[in-house]
Amino acid sequence: MSDAAEFRSWLTDADELRSISDSVCANLARLRPLFRNVEDGASEAARILQGLSATKEIFSSLDGPSYKPNFCSKLIAFNEEELHSAGELAGQVRLPARALQWINPFHWLRTRRVRQLLASSQLPQDNDAISSLYYAVELELAMRQPRRELEHYFTTLFGRAPNLDLSPGKLADFAERLGSFLNGLGGHNLLIDRCPTRLELDRALSAGNTEELGSFFERADLALKRHDMREESRAALDRLRTYFDELWLGSRRSAIENGRSNASAIEQIVQALPMLSSYQEYRLRSSRLGDQERVIFATLRPREAELSKLPSEDLDGCIRATIGREARLAWKAGMEGANPDVLFDGDEVKAKVNSLAEADEQIRQYNRDLLVQGIDASKVRPTIEWDAITKLRGPRALRLREFIDRAAPLGLFALRPVWLMTPDVASRVLQPRAGLFDTVIFDEASQMPVEYALPSLFRSRLVVVSGDEKQMPPTSFFASKVENDEAAIFDGEEPEEGASEEEREAFAETWNRREIKDCPDLLQLARSALRTRTLQVHYRSKYRELISFSNASFYGNGLSVPVRHPEETIRRFKPIEVVRSDGTYKSQTNQKEASDVVAYLSELWEDASPPSVGIVTFNRKQADAIEDALEDRAEEDAAFREALMRERERTEHGEDMGFFVKNVENVQGDERDIIVFSTTFGPNEHGVFRKNFGALGHAGGERRLNVAVTRAREKVVIATSMPTSEISDLLTRRSGPRVPRDYLQGYLEYARTVSDGLTDSGKTLLDRMVTQQRSHEEAGHHEDDGFTRSVEAFLEANGYKASRARDGGAFSLDFAVTDPRTGLYAIGVECDAPRHRLLERARAREIWRPKVLGRAVPHVHRVSSYAWTHAGDAERLRLKNAVEHALRGEGLQ
Repeated sequence: MSDAAEFRSWLTDADELRSISDSVCANLARLRPLFRNVEDGASEAARILQGLSATKEIFSSLDGPSYKPNFCSKLIAFNEEELHSAGELAGQVRLPARALQWINPFHWLRTRRVRQLLASSQLPQDNDAISSLYYAVELELAMRQPRRELEHYFTTLFGRAPNLDLSPGKLADFAERLGSFLNGLGGHNLLIDRCPTRLELDRALSAGNTEELGSFFERADLALKRHDMREESRAALDRLRTYFDELWLGSRRSAIENGRSNASAIEQIVQALPMLSSYQEYRLRSSRLGDQERVIFATLRPREAELSKLPSEDLDGCIRATIGREARLAWKAGMEGANPDVLFDGDEVKAKVNSLAEADEQIRQYNRDLLVQGIDASKVRPTIEWDAITKLRGPRALRLREFIDRAAPLGLFALRPVWLMTPDVASRVLQPRAGLFDTVIFDEASQMPVEYALPSLFRSRLVVVSGDEKQMPPTSFFASKVENDEAAIFDGEEPEEGASEEEREAFAETWNRREIKDCPDLLQLARSALRTRTLQVHYRSKYRELISFSNASFYGNGLSVPVRHPEETIRRFKPIEVVRSDGTYKSQTNQKEASDVVAYLSELWEDASPPSVGIVTFNRKQADAIEDALEDRAEEDAAFREALMRERERTEHGEDMGFFVKNVENVQGDERDIIVFSTTFGPNEHGVFRKNFGALGHAGGERRLNVAVTRAREKVVIATSMPTSEISDLLTRRSGPRVPRDYLQGYLEYARTVSDGLTDSGKTLLDRMVTQQRSHEEAGHHEDDGFTRSVEAFLEANGYKASRARDGGAFSLDFAVTDPRTGLYAIGVECDAPRHRLLERARAREIWRPKVLGRAVPHVHRVSSYAWTHAGDAERLRLKNAVEHALRGEGLQ
């Protein structure tokens, strides 16, 4: 489920729906379409309710002495003409005859006709009856139309005609009861419409009985329980992140997401527990060892297998003899210590890397074991003390805040030390206690106003703030001002030496408030007060062209990107594709772009398993226009409609990956395989292009652009009508970008170069977009030397097409050889160890980097300068064999 909290809240509100009777359920199933068929802004049910209210008012106004049951019941059967004729005759003779009327034969003729009419209807025939007939006709004429409407409403609701031979007062009551019945169903219907899984609930209701509805609620309760258990499992898994590698964590996470058991994996850990005691004993003893002793034991480590075969009584003597020998050889190591690296050949380096990888895995394993057994049972109270607060239902059930307040002294935070929640939820459910958590971590801090973060900051001893100032700020800023009376307290100068303690505290408090007020978001406040560390690796994009523009324009090419592909592959696949719509910008929309976007989606969704996709527009109205175009196409094309519904509900590994249409303002945090842009703006109907780009043209527009263009994992498609050359003057001047529209023009031009396969033009443009230059050392660049040129010449002499693959990042390669069968890089070649600030430690250089780089370049071979010089033939043969094995699709030897 996409939002468990929302679903849980709905289930709480839906208690009344759980207890409805079979008849109510059947009525809901039968009459639900009345609430969903909306025409002219109102549903059919709403129109019926409005009509019932009006009908009730009419009948209430007609209720009075004019109603004579025996007369009115007879008149119901009269048609309109008969009714008018009877009323006219009765009206002419209902009053006593005057002098001349006594001798008027027509008067007596009419009187006789009225009496005949009364007689034929088996009604009295006296003068009072004639008057009653007259008023009954008038009443029937007034009641006939609203009675028909009431009959229509009843028939619509129940499929049969009612008996409406009733007085106006009773008809008014009847209309009121009918309205109450429909209003009751309306309340249930609103609750159904709010259901996060409305389609499944509709299917349950369509059966028309409470058995299916009860089954739905049972499934919903079970789904929440499964979700809660998954969340607990994920939280437990997250606590192991420091100790397990990502591959193991990913497998466990996949098992959790797909409902599989992790028992076998946990059993492996349990089986390793016997080693823990010995390892901990060694750790205690090793604390008394000096550096030299550690070197000696590290030297003995590779001999573990042989040493373990010795009898225990001989082991001590053997170790002492071995240490003595090593001590005598120490002088040799000292002589070679000035340049130790050049002494390593490829096999030695490989052995050390393997040893490091094994040690790294072992320490992770040991730490995992320690973490599993690391709960301090002395901090958790006995189970019996928890019974009073763990009731989930009934009058003794506690709200979450009450549960946390009462469970904290019992050891709740020892059992569950990691909590994931938003700042407002933290404020509502956690105790307002300073230092409640050892560490509080904020993510997406650039979107968090400072005042939202203060309660959580108060609850932490140490805070970690994560965010990107190059992406969007909070949607509403911290707008309060320092009061005027504080101006008298703080004028920018320190308090005088004679100032009282109260004056100094007031000064400090006012200063702190001003410092916080001036920060629009938590990230900016943190940057001004905390040490900063920049993330330097980008993993999301399948093609580096998707991140290259942002990397150059906003991050000074400081991001290292592991993926790389030959230029021919990029030209063939087009990770950024421009579709020239050249539509007309009218009424803040571009219908041609909307049509092109729908056409692209139609073609994309012909595949049975298409990539996930999202649409991003440059204003809200264009998003609405595309939604309308999608609905129009869906009405015409059943296959497209089915694909649209399927993609909107799409999930991957429990995460919402559904199709969306959003404007550039609210797309942060989303990512999809393919992002389709509708740039919206273009020439108007007069051919005039106005340089008004909405939010992208104002201050901060470049940050919005940065968010939007980095949402795609595999491909960006741009449907545009903008004349790129007219957006700004960036392309015609030598200086870099200065205003938001410069970045917009730069990106559209870069997209064109990638789409058209103009690799060199794209690189030149990216060089111009860089506004913050990194130092030569920080960038990881190094010049070619004789060794590098010699390796390149050897590769070319053996017929291998070696491409330069340096970009100054942590994943740079000196050369990359393309596999002609796939068009992808088969092997990367590096001359000696890579040099980059991220790779100063061996673990990062020898374990992490190859693992990450292997996702894009399956094989990486390192050529040793020492071996190239001192054992050249063997080292060249190693390189040749490595390239040949890679090109044949075999593993390196």
